[in-house]
Amino acid sequence: MKNIEYDLVIMGATGFTGKLVVEYLIENYGVENEEFTWAIAGRDINKLERLRSSFKYIDSNSNKIPRLVVDSHDTNSLDKMTSISRLVISTVGPYLKFGEALVESCVKNGTHYCDLTGEVPFIRKSIDAFDIKAKKNNCRIVHSCGFDSVPSDIGVLLLQMDSLKRFDKPCDEVNLYVRSIRGGLSGGTIDSMISIFKYMGSNPGHRKLLKSPFSLNPRESLKNNTWQPILKSVKWDDDIQRWLCPFIMAGFNSRIVMRTNAITDYRYGIDFKYSEVSSYKKGLSGFLKAVVMFIGLVLIQISLKVRPLLWFLRKFFLPSPGEGPSKEIRDNGFFKLDIIGSMDNIKKIRFTVTGEGDPGYSATAKMITESALSILLNQDRIPKVSGVLTPAAGIGVVLAERLNDKGFNFSINE
Repeated sequence: MKNIEYDLVIMGATGFTGKLVVEYLIENYGVENEEFTWAIAGRDINKLERLRSSFKYIDSNSNKIPRLVVDSHDTNSLDKMTSISRLVISTVGPYLKFGEALVESCVKNGTHYCDLTGEVPFIRKSIDAFDIKAKKNNCRIVHSCGFDSVPSDIGVLLLQMDSLKRFDKPCDEVNLYVRSIRGGLSGGTIDSMISIFKYMGSNPGHRKLLKSPFSLNPRESLKNNTWQPILKSVKWDDDIQRWLCPFIMAGFNSRIVMRTNAITDYRYGIDFKYSEVSSYKKGLSGFLKAVVMFIGLVLIQISLKVRPLLWFLRKFFLPSPGEGPSKEIRDNGFFKLDIIGSMDNIKKIRFTVTGEGDPGYSATAKMITESALSILLNQDRIPKVSGVLTPAAGIGVVLAERLNDKGFNFSINE
């Protein structure tokens, strides 16, 4: 029997996103509350102290937040933390560099876990190494609890639940369209992209698997011949009357949605199709925006392959690790997603997901915190499952309900 001291611990609290999670907790739940206890963790005690003091303007008792000195590469300190915690939130990326030991420690000690990873190789390693043991130890390892991939994963779940209710079967194809989005970029995101690229380069044997739309499915479900729609250029869509171009997160989000389908006994169907694209209004201005976005995506791909160009961009244009968008940018950020479900090529259901705040940071801090609190506070209403999970499979509709009170909206368009 574990001796629980803290229900929730934020690992990496002094990082850019970690600070936003701490700020959100203080503003919405206080340093102390009757529902759960929480603490902050990081490797530098001085930074932890400064972090606590920095929030006195919100709560004069912020310097009473418990803090734990933990190093991502020190298994003893990780075990000390996870053995006294009910759930750990990890904002420490790139996860390929810093994440595996913490997941292993959580699984060993039966501690629930949520993170923000958008790294396919990391999740594949997590599934292979820890899924069986996490099930045995009855803990949830829930990856991708931020903008990667809560709106996509929970949005598709709610759309399919409505389809089952209305038509007694799920939609066989779902397409997500990014209608509008505003936000900034952090150094941590850049580091994760570089980490993935390096991993793929040094592990060529894994490249074919990781490029598959089904690469995060259980091993017995990796082989699937269902064709998946993938946009590789700018095109006009007659159905929605908008210009389309590839969406930077589509490849990752689609794998999370596919894993949800596979580990929930194919509740969306064995031949389910899913795609994500960015969309822009009709006319010349919309076309030009789509072209500019497409060129930007191509340049990102080129910069990852051309080291001098990447060095130049990181030196003079891109944020460094620990840096991110300003408070003004974060506060003025937003996103709006349309998710359209079809049956036999006939569009049946339209679902909208909106959120206030910078999608990757302010909104993500809300999403991961409410994901964790769903597991801690709504155990009687979330799926009775364990293992390496997705937000939809491991948490479900409760998360949408909690977020609906926090500046988000998940709604069916009748």
